[in-house]
Amino acid sequence: MKVHSLIQKINKYINNPVVMVASLSIVAITTTSFLPIQLTNQHQGNKAYAMMSEDQSGEVTQFQNEYQAEPSVTIPTEAPSLTNIIPDQPMIQPFADESVVGTIVSEALLHTDQKGHPVSMQVQRELKDHEYMQDTAKIDIKEAALTVDMLRRDTGSTAYLSMPAPSEMPPAVDLAVVLTSRAQKLFADSQLGISIQAWHGRMTIPQQVLQSDPTDMTIRLGSDRQIVSPSGALGTTLKVVVPDTSSPQDVWIALPLPEKKLTASQLTRLAVCAEYEDGTQQYLKGKVTKYTPTTQAIQFATHQSGNYTIVLTK
Repeated sequence: MKVHSLIQKINKYINNPVVMVASLSIVAITTTSFLPIQLTNQHQGNKAYAMMSEDQSGEVTQFQNEYQAEPSVTIPTEAPSLTNIIPDQPMIQPFADESVVGTIVSEALLHTDQKGHPVSMQVQRELKDHEYMQDTAKIDIKEAALTVDMLRRDTGSTAYLSMPAPSEMPPAVDLAVVLTSRAQKLFADSQLGISIQAWHGRMTIPQQVLQSDPTDMTIRLGSDRQIVSPSGALGTTLKVVVPDTSSPQDVWIALPLPEKKLTASQLTRLAVCAEYEDGTQQYLKGKVTKYTPTTQAIQFATHQSGNYTIVLTK
């Protein structure tokens, strides 16, 4: 009966001269669910979640896979062990570096009451176990320009570089001074030299030596108790390292005389024992000059690296 009634209604609309526009919406209803699926992964231990869709036909379609990492935590199950002895770590004694201030003045004002216009420069000081100390100073174009201007105002033709003394002098000390090629050229063009004061001696470099070296120059002045002094030594041996050049020029070395007063006979027997790097030995004559306001020194010329010691000859 229901079917027969529905057919009658349809025929009624068809027979009526009225146009009806009907919109038909077909709605597909789907249900979505997340189904956990265990995947085997021995390294990550992750769970995979597959996003599934089920349509009206009952078929399941996979749309997307998402991996959600679950961190694995390993809990120890063994009994705790006791440690009675903790191994000692080797103690490393690093070098203690500090920055000190070196001073450059006019050598003409050394033994006067005039202060002048000193130039200050940073010097790297390296200490180790109160047994070894090394000072490293670098004179570049800036320091050279300030020094040239200082000598112009304070007069003089030679700059004098010195370092502050440490609270306690170690057995081994070394002073390294680097003169860059630009600094050397400025000194040479200004017709100036430089004197370097070390702990057990002094080196004076005349302007013609600076003019002859177009590369950076490193001067080393040091002392070490391990150096065996020659027979008749009157003072500490000064180890001198000068750069090798194709045309070596002499530099001046001054070694301080002992504070005890020497007789006129002893003064005539003084000499400098030079022990060169090739193993040869030579005795050099020098002249007595002022070292400090109260002490004297023997000054001599050399162009070779080696160990130099004042000795009293027989």
